[in-house]
Amino acid sequence: MARSGKSTGKATGEVQLVGDKVAAREIARLRAGFNTAIADQDFDAIGSVLSEDALLIPGDDAPLIQGRAAQLEAWGSIFSQCQDVGYLRSPARIEVSDDGHLAAEQGRWTGGWISDGLSIRYVGRYLAKWHLVDLEWKIAAETFVTIKRSSGS
Repeated sequence: MARSGKSTGKATGEVQLVGDKVAAREIARLRAGFNTAIADQDFDAIGSVLSEDALLIPGDDAPLIQGRAAQLEAWGSIFSQCQDVGYLRSPARIEVSDDGHLAAEQGRWTGGWISDGLSIRYVGRYLAKWHLVDLEWKIAAETFVTIKRSSGS
């Protein structure tokens, strides 16, 4: 994440690709686009990568978010209520299943925003499940684990 909290859209470091390398590279490309969509607050682009029933398990004690519509609503809420919102998922490994219909992505994530003059920052690990739907890769589920959080003015 850039110093301001905004994502540059680019995940850093080498990504280990396992299984179908073409599919894994496509997932890496989609992840970079998803990071950019968050940075740009582009709801259409965010929604285009999520399956209709995508599940998001937040890294803290927040309730899980079920479905594309609910996730877009959550993004809208944080974008409208907070300043300098930035999230970045940086994949370390993308592994495509033998049958080529599922993939696992794991890596580090950072997130943060400013609310009421207070800067909030999170760092952790994540695992994403991708599913091939009508010849397009979609995020079926993401689980986040917060390892470190900080706040200050």
